[in-house]
Amino acid sequence: MQGDFKDRRPNHGQERLTSAPPTAPTQQARTSNRATVSFKSKVTSFIRTHKAQVITGAIVLLLVIVALVVWFAISQKNNTTTVSKNPAVIRYQEQLPELKDAVEDDPKSSDARKGYAVALYATGDLKQARSQYEEAIKLNDKDATAQNNLGNVYRDLEMPDRAIAAYRRAIELNSKAINPYVNLANIQLYTQNDADAAIETYKSALRALPGNNQVELLLGIAYEQKKDTSSARQAYENILRRDSDNPAAKAGLERLNG
Repeated sequence: MQGDFKDRRPNHGQERLTSAPPTAPTQQARTSNRATVSFKSKVTSFIRTHKAQVITGAIVLLLVIVALVVWFAISQKNNTTTVSKNPAVIRYQEQLPELKDAVEDDPKSSDARKGYAVALYATGDLKQARSQYEEAIKLNDKDATAQNNLGNVYRDLEMPDRAIAAYRRAIELNSKAINPYVNLANIQLYTQNDADAAIETYKSALRALPGNNQVELLLGIAYEQKKDTSSARQAYENILRRDSDNPAAKAGLERLNG
């Protein structure tokens, strides 16, 4: 039994691990360290030398960031307020599903499509409003209101030529309606900067609606835009002969006299 006994102690002489001696840093590492130190020194020196400018720049950048954040918050708030607090918009939003169902139930009804288009326009969906008005007019091309409203959609979609054509068609269908004249003249005067065309449109409106103070007031304003003060004065005086207390005509004369 003694002959089977083996010494089970580990052979420390054979199994001892040795550690390699530390090596000196390479030339590349020394160069990198010197470059880092040099860069930090330059940055520190620049900050110390231009301390006031650095602080001012940081403050300006901070103010710009704050201004952008405030602007974004206000714009988001305004958008939400417009949609959520306008009673007419809320009413149209609530009616949209019902109006859509009416179109689906009777797709050949121009009135159903026009009613749906009105709600779409009021809630800001111009593309769908355009589609519904165009379909309504295909079903009934004698509807002056639909033509005028389609003109408004084209105007808001920045399609002035189509808007003008729609307004002219509305006037052809109903020369006694004031809105198509006013809408047409507004594009001519403020989008196309064509005061002469707007003046002619207002004159046409007055032939169809003689003595209309609103139209003559707008005619006076168009004359002012053209720098034709004599004709503008005549328009305002015509209004005051019919309505001596008309505040808009009085304000027009005050501008001319000032």
